Amino acid sequence: MKLKILKAETIFQTLVSFAGLIYIFVDYDQAIAKFFIVLFFVGVSNILGFLLRVLISKSKFHQYYFFGVILFFVIIYFTAVFSLDSNRDLIFYFMGIGGVLFNMYYIAYGFHLIESYQPNITD
Repeated sequence: MKLKILKAETIFQTLVSFAGLIYIFVDYDQAIAKFFIVLFFVGVSNILGFLLRVLISKSKFHQYYFFGVILFFVIIYFTAVFSLDSNRDLIFYFMGIGGVLFNMYYIAYGFHLIESYQPNITD
């Protein structure tokens, strides 16, 4: 049962990412604003899926993802605070690139969890 939930969650995350990508490409007007809207929804779905993954399986990749996201936001914070000229473009580019990379990592480690899933006796 847990393997089916992991598969469904990973497929859902992949579909959310592709739907967001299609949403950005279909109507390219105001692509930056749409990109951050999509990034927000992908991030929320990743957080909810991450909580589900933590409850279902044990993996060292949970720690990497969690501490990577925390470090990412700390870097964004200090970049915004200590930027001499309040360079918003740099912060937005960093947020966009980091968000996409974290999403790609999240989906990849979801497929890795499915591939390496070892059911317990209680499953």
